[in-house]
Amino acid sequence: MISAVLLFAVQTVGIDHIIIGVPDLESGMRAFEQRTGVKPLRGGRHPMRGTENALVSLGNGSYLEIIAPQPDAQPNEMVTALRALKGPALVGWAVHVADATDAAARLAQAGFKASPLRPGSRVTPEGKKLEWVTFGVEQPSGDAVPFFIRWGDTTEHPSTTSPGGCAMASFTIADPRGAELSKLLDTLGVKAQVKPGKESRMHLELRCGERKAAFH
Repeated sequence: MISAVLLFAVQTVGIDHIIIGVPDLESGMRAFEQRTGVKPLRGGRHPMRGTENALVSLGNGSYLEIIAPQPDAQPNEMVTALRALKGPALVGWAVHVADATDAAARLAQAGFKASPLRPGSRVTPEGKKLEWVTFGVEQPSGDAVPFFIRWGDTTEHPSTTSPGGCAMASFTIADPRGAELSKLLDTLGVKAQVKPGKESRMHLELRCGERKAAFH
């Protein structure tokens, strides 16, 4: 049986996960726990990408991904960027969609060029395989622009299997192309706080019990 939260993700669109990049996963997990009181759960490694992650549920079908380069990973664009970070930093976010092909077509009709659908998977430390399909858009581009994900029908959504204790208080995006980004999100009915800015920035505020933590 598919979990209730996965059904939510399949039937609607919304923020699927927000990504915090760190140069080293162990130290990144400790830093997150020190700031929030919540210990992330290791999620596994991404084959062919050279990265590994740890996860925290944010409830309501969303979760937080802490991503780092694998210690022995060969350099690539993402691995090099993560290793250059001085500490935890927001590096991206994803929107879940009910039908990836339909979502890409709707964006194309609105004037956006979607990338080809790309299947992905990883195996958790417990041996469970998670599968998904993702795509992005060519313009606008940048870390503040989301990619889109459709989880496999038999995959348990990470928000249902990751440790809880934190909730999203706010997630704000500032971007010089704010109007274009808003049009992109509005095309699929995604609710997000977007405002114009001189540079592309994301700001996330979490409530974790009595603690508050901000990331940007």
